[in-house]
Amino acid sequence: MTKMLVKSKKARPPRLEKPKKQYALHDCALYGLKGLGQLADRLQITSEELSALVEVRGGYSVWEQNGRVVQAARPLLRKIHARVATLLRRVASPNYRYSGVRDKSFISNAGQHIAPHASLKLDISKFYPSTSVHHVWKFFAHRMHCAHDVAAILAALCCFQKRHLPTGGVHSEVLAFYCHKGMLDALNERVLGRGGVMTVYVDDIVITMPGACASDLLWADRLISRARLTMNRRKSRVIGAMKEKLITGVRIYRGEIHAPAGQHRKVKLLHQAIATAADGEDVTSRIRSLQGHLDHIAQIDSKYLARARGHRAKNRRALLTSS
Repeated sequence: MTKMLVKSKKARPPRLEKPKKQYALHDCALYGLKGLGQLADRLQITSEELSALVEVRGGYSVWEQNGRVVQAARPLLRKIHARVATLLRRVASPNYRYSGVRDKSFISNAGQHIAPHASLKLDISKFYPSTSVHHVWKFFAHRMHCAHDVAAILAALCCFQKRHLPTGGVHSEVLAFYCHKGMLDALNERVLGRGGVMTVYVDDIVITMPGACASDLLWADRLISRARLTMNRRKSRVIGAMKEKLITGVRIYRGEIHAPAGQHRKVKLLHQAIATAADGEDVTSRIRSLQGHLDHIAQIDSKYLARARGHRAKNRRALLTSS
């Protein structure tokens, strides 16, 4: 029997909470801050630590992953980012927001678009790098009514090299959402007026409504441009009412949701790659990738749940045996 090499998995930082109790924006602990002492208290650090963080250089690790540059804060700064994210996640979100919200998921997000109408998929180019330090300052100064110097410090702490939201920031999703909420609200208002539905999942904006067409795409482009963002015109498109829709990793066809065919193909290929691995070859990444794809499929289609659980048990034994 071929012996496969399996490496142990590195520990990950704790996940952010999805709070049960939520409040209005004006009740957020970051709202209306007028001094640095207040800011330090709300961030749960000392004034000395705050001053040191403001002056710190090189507070990020940067690497390339799958063709994208990842900018992730180092532990002390990540703690601040996590605190900002936690406080903003406690603010009650509009109905159209589906990421980072309790009892909502990528599946329920896709499920909003099963109606037999055309859909618009809007892609914003480089969403986090396009959310500038000015966007962040404006949110804290104008929407959160913080003193301008406090807003400037918060923007500096939250942005990579005081330029834009970091691509790997734990706070980037929720903060980008609130920075651009005005634009998203305007989109949603028009969609509701047309008897449709809009959802936002991280940077995926999908609109399904009667009569959706190319002119609506142009209107969305203009609105996004006014927010100092750029819509990727190559990736943004209209999907016909009778066409297959792929939304946040879920396939929608004729009013039903399924796992994408690509997921099933990847499962088959990974099975083959693991089965044909050479003696002593490291298959750790393949085993984890296979389990990830099986879990994804099982979340969408419950008839695959037993298979995913069986493979998890089998993989767990393999990991323990090889450690």
